[in-house]
Amino acid sequence: MWGAFGLLAEMVAAGRRGSVVTLLADSGDRYADTYFCDDWVAQQGLDMAAPAATLAAFERSAAWE
Repeated sequence: MWGAFGLLAEMVAAGRRGSVVTLLADSGDRYADTYFCDDWVAQQGLDMAAPAATLAAFERSAAWE
């Protein structure tokens, strides 16, 4: 999704129209104890604040910063 959102933002910024297609493999249930677990993410030393802010800005304005 990250790449698709980046491409969409480029298209919007350039005034281009079109479609972007992506395939989502699964619901993510099998990642409940890892990537979707805040404690696990923190234990890995991952800081999700910047990516979360990028996604929030994209939702508001279609800008990819």
